[in-house]
Amino acid sequence: GDEQVEPNACLAPIETPPFYGLEAFPGDLGTKGGLLTDASARVLTEAGEPIPGLYAVGNCSASVMGRTYPGPGSTLGPATTFGFIAARHAMEA
Repeated sequence: GDEQVEPNACLAPIETPPFYGLEAFPGDLGTKGGLLTDASARVLTEAGEPIPGLYAVGNCSASVMGRTYPGPGSTLGPATTFGFIAARHAMEA
């Protein structure tokens, strides 16, 4: 809010349930993990089997760079590449 405006319109009591909470941790930009996929961008089960018709690319999938986010824009290349691969695989399925 604007420090010149009193009272601050962004500050107000939260009185009406339901209330939700979550544990948050500081980190770099982006995700630290994500859905595991195969080379065709198909999402894998915990047993390592592809889920038919389900694909994941970009920051919602496990990074090809491991559990780190190297910097802004660095995931655009893999997202575009695996998006193309996923689309081709889906067309051929």
